[in-house]
Amino acid sequence: MSGMLAIELWDMKGFPESYEPSEEEQAAASVWFLAERAACEACCAGWPEEKVVRHRALAVGSDEPKVKTVNPATWPERKGLYPQIIERLETAVGPDRQLDIDICYVMGWVNEPGKPEEAAEIGLPYLNANLADVAAIAETSLKGWKIEIDQEPCDARIIDLEHDEDDDDRSVAAWRYFDGRIQMDKPPANTAIALTLAAMRLQAISFLDQAW
Repeated sequence: MSGMLAIELWDMKGFPESYEPSEEEQAAASVWFLAERAACEACCAGWPEEKVVRHRALAVGSDEPKVKTVNPATWPERKGLYPQIIERLETAVGPDRQLDIDICYVMGWVNEPGKPEEAAEIGLPYLNANLADVAAIAETSLKGWKIEIDQEPCDARIIDLEHDEDDDDRSVAAWRYFDGRIQMDKPPANTAIALTLAAMRLQAISFLDQAW
């Protein structure tokens, strides 16, 4: 818990070098998060999807996105890279295997940066080439959300079905927002990029200051 608290305080201060937790504290925090997730999965085995508790079962600290808690030690680096990945998706002209593995790193799906050939070796999904790959991931992780795909021009929207007038609408779009606003100059190059971009915009709401 002491290690986890050190990570939380470092985050709150904006990750200054002078407050960086020790290697021991970072390792301890990683163990805490992994143990908490394992406990949630064990306790909730067989439960209906809507009842499953994913993290923060012990109510220590604020509710955090999985991309942040999966590896606290590398979180500052991955957070810093996240806006760059968004920009690369916005300007991508087609499939890019390096971009695939870089996305997997900032999302915490792989433990360290890699090269394009490694993406094939470990079987990473084609996040900017294969809509079926991206849709399968999005549908699994976004239960209770509506996903819309436009084929031409390519665009994607993720809609918060549980939004009401008293809450912020967390719905996002890859290119054209719901009120007609344009997120970027041109639509995404293909539908896989569009859905990946929309999903990453949605994820970023929980930890980036920029509002998409």
